[in-house]
Amino acid sequence: MSDYAKAMRLDSKESAEYYDFSLSKKTEQQRVLEKILIDRGAAPQTIADIACGGGGASVHLAELYPQSKFTLIDANEDAISLARQATKKFNTTCNVGDIYNLTLGSDSYDLVICWQTLSWLDKPEAALRELVRICKPGGVILASSLFNLNHDVDIYSKVIDHTRASTAQGMNYSYNTYSLYTVREWLAGLVANFKIHEFSLPIDLEQDRRGIGTYTVQTKTGERLQMSAGMLLNWGILEIRK
Repeated sequence: MSDYAKAMRLDSKESAEYYDFSLSKKTEQQRVLEKILIDRGAAPQTIADIACGGGGASVHLAELYPQSKFTLIDANEDAISLARQATKKFNTTCNVGDIYNLTLGSDSYDLVICWQTLSWLDKPEAALRELVRICKPGGVILASSLFNLNHDVDIYSKVIDHTRASTAQGMNYSYNTYSLYTVREWLAGLVANFKIHEFSLPIDLEQDRRGIGTYTVQTKTGERLQMSAGMLLNWGILEIRK
């Protein structure tokens, strides 16, 4: 089991809250994901949801694409158990798997999604290459992550959240922000094109905890800054055409 999966299982309370929220409510990022697909007239028949958590993204996408075949993969066994239950009415396969070494065929999926995960990985380039590998030529990959679009600077950080059980076991989380420069380097020669959609929250979120968790701070100009534990979050959605 990966360190990330171990930490998620140790922090089962926080993980369950996150999974339950994504299943019961359509997040603002989910709305943007669906808008991108609708605006492009996408009609994927095969969809891979990598690092699927409790299956929230697929549950909502299945409302748009009820005839599609979904494959859900996550490193956390507890998450996959929840995803199996949540997606049992749809055409889905849910399995525990390693994002760095997916046991899925190359060029197999019309649509590959990876939601709020790349920023938490120690080897994001390796994971991104796997997402590209399993996508069909002409297919689309959509991944939400933290991106730095205004500077050619990457930020690699470790978060030690003292409110979580994993910290007591000496574990921490990656919390990385990737520049457009670096993403371009990662994808050079692998894909037809890509773009990063900036994501801003249209609603206010209150700070409700002392640990990791998104909240907003409004500036004098009315802009909402997305924060977590005092850190600025530059969320974006990476759209790749293979």
